[in-house]
Amino acid sequence: LLTQINDKFRETVDGVQIVIWVVVSSDLRVEKIQDDIAKKLGLRGEEWNQKEKIEKVADIHARMQNKRFVLLLDDIWRKVDLTEIGVPSPTRENGCKVVFTTRSREVCGRMGVDDPMEVQCLTNKEAWNLFEKKVGPLTLKSHPGIPEQARKVAEKCR
Repeated sequence: LLTQINDKFRETVDGVQIVIWVVVSSDLRVEKIQDDIAKKLGLRGEEWNQKEKIEKVADIHARMQNKRFVLLLDDIWRKVDLTEIGVPSPTRENGCKVVFTTRSREVCGRMGVDDPMEVQCLTNKEAWNLFEKKVGPLTLKSHPGIPEQARKVAEKCR
């Protein structure tokens, strides 16, 4: 789903100058998020690596503050403080957006979500169709036991 959002912003949304996708995961590390954002902004290199955290905050903020951006934060497990990273606050006035994925309603509340969207699990049939599409018919037919095992995996992963 986030891939589709990323692609849509890259292709068709007028006025968006920067689209940044960062995988956060359970070990939320501000420095890693800063490095991922910096790479996208062209701030990486030896000079960047030698900067203190507060200098990185200032550099990221300066680079993003006058740009219309979309920040995609994937798989967050707790609140991400955008100011601690250096990301300017998204507002209606600046047209910037932060989109994130989480498994926790509590995290949604702490992040101050305007319009939460819950994504439901796939049905067994949908999970199997997706699995078939991703694996391909050649692999599924390469051994007689694969389809049965694949159905079990698809059902567990849905």
